[in-house]
Amino acid sequence: MKTNRIEFIKNLIIIFATILISFVLGIIFNDYIWGSLTLIFGFLNAYYMAIGKWQNYIFGILFTLTYTYICTINGLYGWLIFSFIFYLPVQIYGIINWFKNTINKEVETKGFTLKNSIIICSSIIIGSTVLGFLLSLIPNQNLAFLDSTSQIINICGVILISIRFKECWYVWLANNVIDLIIWIINVIRGTINSEMALIVSVMYLIMNIIGLIEWIKIEKRQKSINIINKSETLNN
Repeated sequence: MKTNRIEFIKNLIIIFATILISFVLGIIFNDYIWGSLTLIFGFLNAYYMAIGKWQNYIFGILFTLTYTYICTINGLYGWLIFSFIFYLPVQIYGIINWFKNTINKEVETKGFTLKNSIIICSSIIIGSTVLGFLLSLIPNQNLAFLDSTSQIINICGVILISIRFKECWYVWLANNVIDLIIWIINVIRGTINSEMALIVSVMYLIMNIIGLIEWIKIEKRQKSINIINKSETLNN
């Protein structure tokens, strides 16, 4: 009971701190509506995902909607297209799958095989090339191949976390690099909402590093629990 209370207070502090910092940054960059909301939802999505809690999907849906708006007005139509045909449906599937696979209220993690690695790498290369070509045909599309690579890598990351592979964090770290390049270019060009989007990208980079570390810890705890359970079963 005491642990639950401490966790509740901790989460409450993080939520209020996130809202406060996001609106302060929004005022600084004159982007206190879409920019602030995207930063709030993005951080809380990443935070709850990092600690293996189902709430990440709620904030993930909200982040997808606000970030889609920012990407659309900046001519990054890859995110717009995949938001409604992929990201939102997968978020809904993810939250259902999450509840079915938990150990002590933590998500049950899985690890990659060589086959998984080959499939993911091949999918990223082929998907990014094909999507980049298609996006380049859209008038006013900016940074077509960077946009396509970001979307395909992000899709792989979303799929992997929905089926509970810890390697999703490595995939998202690769996506962070692409996103940072995209938004640095947009900041230099002076496009709308780009400063706050860049801050969101930096925030995701930090949270994904934390997420990787936390999921490695979760995996170790679960292996210990499984060893103990097997030992008890053999003794019985």
